Amino acid sequence: MVTEEKIQQLANQMNENPKHIEDLERRYHFELKTEGLYGIVFKDGVVEVELNPVPGEADCVLKMSDKNFHKLLEGEWNPTTAYMTGQLKVEAKLATR
Repeated sequence: MVTEEKIQQLANQMNENPKHIEDLERRYHFELKTEGLYGIVFKDGVVEVELNPVPGEADCVLKMSDKNFHKLLEGEWNPTTAYMTGQLKVEAKLATR
């Protein structure tokens, strides 16, 4: 399964049971080394996938290899360890209220 399909499948699963995302309003970008930029938007209890998101608009950008992104989506990659070892880089805006 290709990256776009995996992301959409994850979004569909969250949309089927949105009680955990009802109050979440955030935009995440995933910057993959060879495949480029993907986005996920949480708003009004719905998850939407952005295939060509505008760079700089995300609340948080997660940078990793394509291989590690697939492992993350499959639950086979520990993001904490990845961050500590430099395999995952995170750029985030400070939250304002």
